[in-house]
Formats: sequence, structure tokens, C-alpha cells
Amino acid sequence: MASGFIDRAGEAAGSAEFLEWLASDLAASENPASLIERFGHGLADMGTGVTRISAWLPTSHPELWGTQIVWVAGSAAEVVPRSHDILQTDTYLNTPGEAVYAQGAPLRWRLDGDAQTLPYPMLRKFAEEGYTDYYIRPFLLHNEQAWIALVSSKPGGLTGFELEKIEELCRKLGWKIRVAVSHESLASLLRVYLGQNAAQRVLGGQFRRGTGSTIDAAIWFCDLRGFSQLSDASPPTEMVKILDEYFEAVAGPIEDAGGEILKFIGDAVMAVFPFDEDKASVCRRALSAAEKAFVALAARPGPKLQIGIGLHCGEVYYGNIGGRSRLDFTVIGAAVNEACRIESLCKDLVCPLLMSAQFAQHLKGIALTSFGQQQLKGVAQPREVLTLTSLAAERSHAAP
Repeated sequence: MASGFIDRAGEAAGSAEFLEWLASDLAASENPASLIERFGHGLADMGTGVTRISAWLPTSHPELWGTQIVWVAGSAAEVVPRSHDILQTDTYLNTPGEAVYAQGAPLRWRLDGDAQTLPYPMLRKFAEEGYTDYYIRPFLLHNEQAWIALVSSKPGGLTGFELEKIEELCRKLGWKIRVAVSHESLASLLRVYLGQNAAQRVLGGQFRRGTGSTIDAAIWFCDLRGFSQLSDASPPTEMVKILDEYFEAVAGPIEDAGGEILKFIGDAVMAVFPFDEDKASVCRRALSAAEKAFVALAARPGPKLQIGIGLHCGEVYYGNIGGRSRLDFTVIGAAVNEACRIESLCKDLVCPLLMSAQFAQHLKGIALTSFGQQQLKGVAQPREVLTLTSLAAERSHAAP
């Protein structure tokens, strides 16, 4: 490690490569965590004694207030997503982060004096660990406040000149973080609105209208029973809450099983499980997701929600369709239509889960009961429709 920082003549006692990196354009492989880690190593090499950095970055995600990145010398940077609930916890309350967020100006505390006089538990803890200086500064990130905090163990703390230079370097880092966060925010929002797979395809350049590919997949379609009556009996705010709980109960199992939700259509959900591995394994995962969705809905407090789920498989077109100024990344094809029609039979057959024979053939060893050939609306030829034998038994038992 260098013995000094930067002298008043402007000669770098640390790494010229580090300073050049700060002034360079963002590399394709760099993200906020790698930037913080590289910045920490650079400051340490310049003799600042900085061996811990924490950064708070607002996040474009509906469930998160922001992301905290923590780097400690000798380890990789840790990325910690923070929900809005953090605002009510000791992780945020009564901390330098809360103070700088409220004041909007840089703050600094020397840590090598009487630790008991320090205003925050976090600072007292750092003092006990041998740190000598703490500096935190805010910066704007897309009109929202972010901040970066540096902790140094340099004997005697940082000089005023060193703080001035660190401030200058932090400003340069801020520009790189803005670009990196822009990339991350775009990817995050696309994942939320399009799904993981579709987002990757769009980011990879597959966004022209009429472009896509044909894939083989298991198809999931489900619908909420009694939605109209429930809407009539519930105020809009309550209905939104019920729908969110319903979608969460369904979406969680689908995503955990490797499925991709493509559409929320009113109170319906359409998802696909691409056949990128053994078809039997994919179909078992889709079926397991359906069973877990039933369990999640049953455990939900409040009005009992009933759904119908249709499972099918086949070849679909996966890509961009729509108008010139409004596109949708989705799947279309006869198999999609049939999955929807199979689900619509759930009400007629009084069974919450139905599947096609094409889907069922991949479920070896699972007890199934057939409802025989059924006419699907808009489909020329009848299709055999099946369900789990356990559900068929419940249906039979419940019948008057």
C-alpha cells in the first residue's frame, strides 16, 4: 500500500491505472457492485486506509426501495436488496444513512476519540473495531438521492486535503454508477414486466416487430372463478388487494418451477415452461406448480378463492407482435388457444385442474383420471382431457 495519498502538486502516490479507470467510459462487464469493489481497492492502494465502503442506490423495482452494496477489504462486494420495510427498522433508523438522506449534505465523524460521544450505534461499533474516520456523501441518481460511505483506519484519520480529493474521486465514480444503474434499472423493469426469458431476449436485440422463434413448451392457463361477482361485492381498492394476493399465490409457484409468466389477462394468467430439458421433468414441474398454487390460495386469509388451471403442451411462436408503437412479447399458436379452452372446461366439469393427453403422456407414474373426449370451443377435433385421480375423487365425493 502506498504511504501517502495525493500531494498538493497533484502527483498520484497511488495507482495511475485506477485514476485512468475512473475517467474512462463504463465497460460492458461493469455493474454497481464491481464499481464499488474496484473503487475500494483503488482508494486502499492510494494509502487512504479505506477498507470498507457502503453505497445506497435507489432501485427501479416495485418491491424494493433500493439496493445496498457493501465492500470490505479482502472480500467481494455484497449486494443486499432492501424493501420499503427497511424504513421502519434499525438497519435504517438512527444511522448515518438516515441522517444524510434527511440533510442532503456530506457528513463526517472522526472515530478515534471517545466512542461514547458518537451519535449513532453504527459509528460506535466502527470505532471499537479500530476505524478512525467515517465520511458519507449523497449524490443524485435519476432525481433520487443515493449515497456512498467510506470508513478509514488510517492513523490520525484523513486530512482535509485527502477528503477533498476523495470527494473529487467520488464525483467521478458517481457518473459511472449512474450509467451502470441505468443499465440495471432497464433490465430490472423489463424482467418485472416481461419475465426473465423475454427480458433477456429483448435486451439481446430481439425487439423488432414480427421477430421471434418457434419453441416447444408446456403451457399454463388459469382463471379466477366468480371474478365478476367478487368485483361487484368489493370496492376497487379491496379488489386490487385480492387480485394481487391471487396473482402472488399463482406466480410464485410458476416462477419457482422454472415457468415464465407472459400475461396477466384480467383475472387470468398465461405462462410457459419451455422444453429446454427432459419433457417429463418440465411437465412434472408445471403440475407441481399447479398443486402449490392451490395450497397457497387455500392458506390465504379472507374470501375463499377458486381457480381453474389448464395444462397443455405443444409448439408455439415466441416473439414480438403488435402495433408500431406498442409491442407485446408473448406466445401465440393453436396450442395456446387449446390450453385456454381446456381451462374453460374446469367450470363445466367442476374440476379445478385439467390437462390434455399431450401433457399427461409425460406424467408416467402419476395417477390420472380421464374425462374422455371433450369438444373444445373453436377446435375442430375433440380432445381427451384428464385430471389427477385425487382431484377426480374429491369431485365425485362433493357431487350431490
